[in-house]
Amino acid sequence: MRLDGTLADYPLSDILQLIFMGKRAGTLRIFSGGDEGTIVFGNNLVRYGQTREHKGLKAVKRILSWESGKFIFDTEDLTELAEEARIDLPIQQFILEVSTAIDEYDDLLARIGGLERRLILSPMAPKGEPVNLSPEEWLIVVHIGDAPSIKSLEARIAIPESELLRLLVRLRDRRLITIE
Repeated sequence: MRLDGTLADYPLSDILQLIFMGKRAGTLRIFSGGDEGTIVFGNNLVRYGQTREHKGLKAVKRILSWESGKFIFDTEDLTELAEEARIDLPIQQFILEVSTAIDEYDDLLARIGGLERRLILSPMAPKGEPVNLSPEEWLIVVHIGDAPSIKSLEARIAIPESELLRLLVRLRDRRLITIE
C-alpha cells in the first residue's frame, strides 16, 4: 500500500495516528524545504529516523517540526538504515512525547511572539541581584548584538530552537533581555 500527499492536506500527527491505528509497517519519506527525512515503522515501533543532517530520534523530531512539503508512506518499503539511526520506540509513546514537545514549543513561541522578534540586551542588570548565566545563556547574550531577530540568532548558534526559546524566556523573565 502506498499513500502520498502534502503536509497541508495530511498533517504529520494524522499520518502517525493512521500508522499506529492501522498497525502498519513501512517507510515514511518526507520532502520539505530542500531537506528529506525518512522514518521507518515496524512491529508498532518507530524503528529508524534520518534526515540529511541528523540520525535517530533527533532526526525524527526535526522531521515532525516540518509543516509543509510532500510525503510518501509505502508499506512495501521496509528500509533498514544505519545503526546510528535506530530508535525502536513504541509509536504510541513517541506520539505522546512529540505532542508534549509540540505543545511546549507552541507555548514558548506564543510567549515570545514569533521568531522575527528582535532581542535587546538590557543596559544594566537588575539592582541587587547577582547575575549568573549558564554557558548557553552566555552564548545567547554574546550574540544578541549581532542578531537582528530570534531566527537569525538561531542560525548563528548551535542551540536547538525549542531550547533557545526556553532560554530566551528565562533571560527575559530575569529582565536581562527585552524581546520586541
